[in-house]
Amino acid sequence: MEAKATLPAAAEWPSPAELVITWGDGHVSSYRMTFLREHCPCASCKAEKAQPAAKQDLLGMRPTEKGLESPDVEVVGRYALRFGWRDGHDTGIYPFSFLREICGCDACRGA
Repeated sequence: MEAKATLPAAAEWPSPAELVITWGDGHVSSYRMTFLREHCPCASCKAEKAQPAAKQDLLGMRPTEKGLESPDVEVVGRYALRFGWRDGHDTGIYPFSFLREICGCDACRGA
């Protein structure tokens, strides 16, 4: 994938629960906040995903729709976003290349 495909040209929030990024190559990706929280790339979230689902539920680690809308968003350098989730989690850094990789549109899922 060429470099401009992983650099955002624009971003907008059509609702508090959705982020839409238009990439440098013109592709548009839409992300629900719950999807982004569930795909947090930080080390602690990756470790949580390795636990059985029942244990995650018991420990209250599974994100829900409530409390995940309108997170604080910070641009990290020229390569990533960091979300400050309402559930208190804020250590995940989402590189633009990762966000493009997890785009769930039909074209990207088929790629």
